[in-house]
Amino acid sequence: MNYKETAKSILDKVGGESNISSVIHCSTRLRMTLKTPAKAQTEAIKQLDGVLDVVNSSGQYQIIIGNDVGYVYRELAQMTTIDAESGSVKREKGFKAGFNLFAGTISGIIQPVIPAIAAAGMLKALLVLVTSLGWLAKENQVYVILSIVGDAAFYFLPILLAFTSAQKFKVNPYVAVSIAGVLLHPNLTALFNSKVPIAFLGMPIPVVQYASTVIPIILIVWFMSYIERFADKVSPGPVKIFLKPLIVLLIVVPVGLIVIGPLGTYVGNGLSTGVYWIQDRAGWLTVALMAIILPFIVMFGMHKVFYPVVFTSLASPGYDTLLLVAMLSYNIAQGSGALAVAFKTKDAKLKSLAISAGISGLFGITEPALYGVHLRLKKTMIGCMIGAGIAGAYSGIVQLKAYAAVGPGLASLPMYISSDSSANIINAIVTLIISAVITFLAVYFIGFQDTAQSAAAGNGTVVPPASSTTLTQQAGASEQAKQTPQTIKSNAKSYIYSPLEGTSVALRNIKDEAFSKELMGKGMAVRPSAGRVVAPFDGTLETLTRSKHALGLKSASGVELLIHIGLDTVKLKGQHFTAHAAAGDVIKQGQLLVEFDLEAIKQAGYDTTTPVIVTNTADYLEIVTQDENSPAGPDTRLVTVI
Repeated sequence: MNYKETAKSILDKVGGESNISSVIHCSTRLRMTLKTPAKAQTEAIKQLDGVLDVVNSSGQYQIIIGNDVGYVYRELAQMTTIDAESGSVKREKGFKAGFNLFAGTISGIIQPVIPAIAAAGMLKALLVLVTSLGWLAKENQVYVILSIVGDAAFYFLPILLAFTSAQKFKVNPYVAVSIAGVLLHPNLTALFNSKVPIAFLGMPIPVVQYASTVIPIILIVWFMSYIERFADKVSPGPVKIFLKPLIVLLIVVPVGLIVIGPLGTYVGNGLSTGVYWIQDRAGWLTVALMAIILPFIVMFGMHKVFYPVVFTSLASPGYDTLLLVAMLSYNIAQGSGALAVAFKTKDAKLKSLAISAGISGLFGITEPALYGVHLRLKKTMIGCMIGAGIAGAYSGIVQLKAYAAVGPGLASLPMYISSDSSANIINAIVTLIISAVITFLAVYFIGFQDTAQSAAAGNGTVVPPASSTTLTQQAGASEQAKQTPQTIKSNAKSYIYSPLEGTSVALRNIKDEAFSKELMGKGMAVRPSAGRVVAPFDGTLETLTRSKHALGLKSASGVELLIHIGLDTVKLKGQHFTAHAAAGDVIKQGQLLVEFDLEAIKQAGYDTTTPVIVTNTADYLEIVTQDENSPAGPDTRLVTVI
């Protein structure tokens, strides 16, 4: 993928910089707030190189890219000067719009602090491991210092969230952080611990411990956004630099301590209590159901909404028993399911994609597997849900606990280490194994439509279905008798004649890795001198894209062929192409299939080099091609299949 070109294309197709209010990224997605979402060319963005899918949810326009999202984000940042103050998104009305706004706000506040929390959580888990093994004593100063490092991000979580909340609500982040500092100030903590009634101007201040809390500071900064606008209006220009923040501090801090902070604490504790109440009533079924439906929660980017509850649970009682537990089953299922696809498919490009996505899934990054494999193949999602559900049921029955807010996976298993017993980590490993094994078997035996089209859908290429028929099975005399003089299978050979007039080009010289690296199969290309594509053999026209730039053919002897007219010509959307046959037609060698305006396509800036690919290459012993830079035409043998 060319990160710069992808970023440039995304920027253009979302409506330009003027249509973007803000943009951040998580592990796999660009998360944009668009002023006018309708301006975004969603279908065109889905076709971009490197883009797995697009989801418009939770008040955000989410472009799923996968593990390379950071590189694309950096290129996007370098070519823009996006100002979050430049405009607001047009809001819809109603409950759905309100919920989407809430979800988008929570996600935007929580997402930036997750790396700090994840690192601190893993460090705490590793400290439990080394002390359990006797490698380090708790009295050792190394342990003490590392423990402080692990605790800091959690203890000062309100300060981290104050900064991200300020960015979300468009207020001064340093004043917001100052207010968060008040909540954690040692003197205020000492007052709370003194058990002496506390009041401000006669109004009682409830005793609340704000360390590690989430919701109080978010609500306080939201309240601050209104007070700051008021302070800006009433503060004269010459003294605004100190009077505006002073007014904010004098109003927001007392109101926060007396009303909003305690209210936020009660809300957070209530949410956590509610989750545990549901689990007490439904038991293990809660975790199983969560593991099953997580693909759809993740699909719409809604999983971040649960993090306030997770953080509250990690603060007290010190562990999570729902989301982070269910995510272990879900993540491993997505990864294992993708590896099952890689193991079973004969499509080279799908195999490569599934291996990469599967490994990422096993390590906790599931979007490549979810969007790149399972949502496209569809049936494999059923196998993933079966494996995740059964593993989730087991983890619910044994009451598995997670002690750190990290993406569950192979590398993060220490998050399940308990200082009290080794049973918890053992149950986590058993959960992982159940999810991996059952999902792999379920996906393998449920199966899927193994087509090259599944792998090529992202770049607009459509090719014929893969076949398990081998040349050896078709080498009988009765089959030879059916061949025409132009397509003779003699001595177990099939000939593919050039579908275009022009000059032959080796695939390795094509400026498209899907073809040059033979990911879709072996073959040859033609640099056309005329805008006509004819049938290279007798057979069937299996597929023809809407844009008419790609044809999938199958010969009478079983050779499956892709003819891809030009590179990236899917973007022309059929312009300059005329079809003379339709999918399903029986075709004869030399029959006109498609005409295209060669000069117009060149003038539009497209490379007209046309790959001719044997997509079921794996079914044959060898693919022999014509010499490069040789004349090609309907009477020229371009490829010999052995």
